[in-house]
Amino acid sequence: MSKLNNHLSKNAVSIAIFLFVIAIVLVVFSFLSPVFMTKNNILRAIKHLSITSIAALGLTFVITVGYSDMSFHFVSCFAGMTMSFFIGKMVLPPLPSIFFGLLAGCIFGVINGIAVGKYKLPDMIATIGIGSFAWGMAYLYSKGNYIYENFLTSGIINFCDGKLYGIPYPVIYLFVFYTLAYIFLHRTKYGRGFYATGSNQVAALFSGINIENYIISAYVISNVLSSFTNMVMTAAQGNGNVKGGLVLLMPAYSAVFIGMSIFRKPTIIGTFCGSFLISIIQNGFTLLNAPFYFMDMTMGATLIISIIISKIEFKRKKEMSEISQVEAE
Repeated sequence: MSKLNNHLSKNAVSIAIFLFVIAIVLVVFSFLSPVFMTKNNILRAIKHLSITSIAALGLTFVITVGYSDMSFHFVSCFAGMTMSFFIGKMVLPPLPSIFFGLLAGCIFGVINGIAVGKYKLPDMIATIGIGSFAWGMAYLYSKGNYIYENFLTSGIINFCDGKLYGIPYPVIYLFVFYTLAYIFLHRTKYGRGFYATGSNQVAALFSGINIENYIISAYVISNVLSSFTNMVMTAAQGNGNVKGGLVLLMPAYSAVFIGMSIFRKPTIIGTFCGSFLISIIQNGFTLLNAPFYFMDMTMGATLIISIIISKIEFKRKKEMSEISQVEAE
């Protein structure tokens, strides 16, 4: 807890600016739409946040080890169609269908990790290629058509719409995944190895850290969590859609880099903060019936600004480190 307090105090200015931005956004949308602050809309926004923020959580691990993943949204489409195929065409119950969907995400995560970590392929090009291949495979299940058979009778819709003691399942997913991820990344020796890998691979290698394993693990986590996200979305829609996961790319990257602009590095709390802001903006534009390109423009601008802030902070941090080394000598 003391480490968390120290971390928050070091970034007090950034946190204050972020809270100010949140307040401005809330006030603006409350003024433009009377429905914005109603109970039903708040619950709807929380449910949406719970689903989409999980994909951003997975991406955080890849960014932490110093790479990018341009495949996770494509892989999530394949995973969603895999689950839909086993439910609709093979008539399997929800649990094994979900398992096969997650397995599909895991396999592509391993492929991504090996391509980038072991064979040193450029991360962006490799993941785009692998992701495109995964998306192409998703079309094989139904030639691009919707899969809707047995969705109502199988009970898969409860995967998203179900409740436990009155709490919607997506909120439980959010709490469980973020809690486990925070403990794993920030409170375990293995988790801290992700940061060591991302900050200096040579130093990490001399420290006995298996760089390849960490890179593979990061991509597996990213692809599995994005697959899980799209499967929940698929359950909510009541049909398998080959394009269902494509909407995850920009919100996930925006959330991670907003978090980095606040806490100066990829963190679980930062990603949640970024997801929260993105979710509010998306919900507000939806209530206003704004054209879809308004959201795309806002998301793009938010991502660019966040990256610029992160780069400036990284450069400042690097200069401070070099000054400290010179003074030590």
